[in-house]
Amino acid sequence: MTESESAGSALSGPAVLDIGGGTGALLVVVPAALLGTEPEVSPVDRPEARTHTGVHERGIDGAFLPVALFPSLEAGRWTLWAEGPCATRQVEIVDGQVTRVDWR
Repeated sequence: MTESESAGSALSGPAVLDIGGGTGALLVVVPAALLGTEPEVSPVDRPEARTHTGVHERGIDGAFLPVALFPSLEAGRWTLWAEGPCATRQVEIVDGQVTRVDWR
């Protein structure tokens, strides 16, 4: 299922998520210092298989926040790799859902 993310617009326009059928999305709220960076994730059991996305400001809950949006990841455990002041951590991606992480 493809779904429009209601997080608002970034420089690249509205976000479109491709979730369901074994995939979910990851929305990571990050410190403002990470604007313009590209955080990385990988499946827990395949750390060499990293993918990245840009950090942009998006309207969420009435405020503009810097976020990294991974619009389609396989369901399962992923590693969110350290960036700037943020520590490496694991996240669970759920089929058909958006996992939200506050990394501030």
